[in-house]
Amino acid sequence: MLVYSCQLSLKPCLSKSVISRSFHLTINHLTASQTGYHGQPNSTWWDKYALHKSPIMSREELLTIDDLDERHFKPVLPVIPTYQSYSCFHDPTTSRLIGMLMRNGNRELTEELIRKTFRVIKLINVGKYNRAQTKDEQLEIECNPVKTLQKAIKNVTPVIRLTKVSKGGTLYTIPVPMKEIRGIWTAIKLLIETTNDARPHDQRFWTLFAKELMDAADGKGRTIKKKQEIHRNAELNRAYAHFKWTK
Repeated sequence: MLVYSCQLSLKPCLSKSVISRSFHLTINHLTASQTGYHGQPNSTWWDKYALHKSPIMSREELLTIDDLDERHFKPVLPVIPTYQSYSCFHDPTTSRLIGMLMRNGNRELTEELIRKTFRVIKLINVGKYNRAQTKDEQLEIECNPVKTLQKAIKNVTPVIRLTKVSKGGTLYTIPVPMKEIRGIWTAIKLLIETTNDARPHDQRFWTLFAKELMDAADGKGRTIKKKQEIHRNAELNRAYAHFKWTK
């Protein structure tokens, strides 16, 4: 597409501001490289060119906005990123899990899978709560699936990882500390991989994923064994740990 831009200047009597509008005409037989068009309207290609205007952040500014303000007819940046929310039900860990589990941009399907997973966890824990004989047993049961997810990720997060270092023409595997953000990513990755590896064809993903999260929250299960295997391999290679700081 070839993009033409013509400037239309409006000079009102009561204002000194000059407002420019761009009108785009397209020619379909030209390629993107010939036109300089670098993305779709819904993508983030405009971050590079700063075409979008800053949003209004206060009510006072909104009430005093001019009728000829450019934000009336030009794209406006979102107030917060799409992965954040002002809702009291928003959880950053759940959003990160959805982002890692999502495939081909199908976020609605992924959210439905997580919703069904939380429903299975809720039903199982509420059943345990109702069958509990004493008050102390009921207090030990967590009926909130979001807290179960957070506890499972915390139990699965490794504190150390293995990396490769070349020394004297030999490649050594050495243990290094795991950063917190990478540890959370590794924990979610282990949970998803363990569920997919052990998933039979006659069972749904959300059922097995809910059981895996509950086992990880209790400190048991296949994902906990994978975490222990990472720590075990790091212990076996601790003799080469000093190679991280030597040249």
